[in-house]
Amino acid sequence: MRKTIGMDELDHFEVDDDRLYWKGKAVVLEKRIALDRYQTFLATIAAFGALLAGIHPFGASWGWW
Repeated sequence: MRKTIGMDELDHFEVDDDRLYWKGKAVVLEKRIALDRYQTFLATIAAFGALLAGIHPFGASWGWW
């Protein structure tokens, strides 16, 4: 059964070097995210677009374009 974590329950988290613990038990992360080639391509384009969206107003305010 799933339930949300409240602010008062965050004290149950513990960190030791590269491991995460919840109430004294290690949290096991079994799967890594692996993107296909086209997903990596789309993510790269999205990141580049986000970068340009941030740079454009900055450049416009300085009169670069």
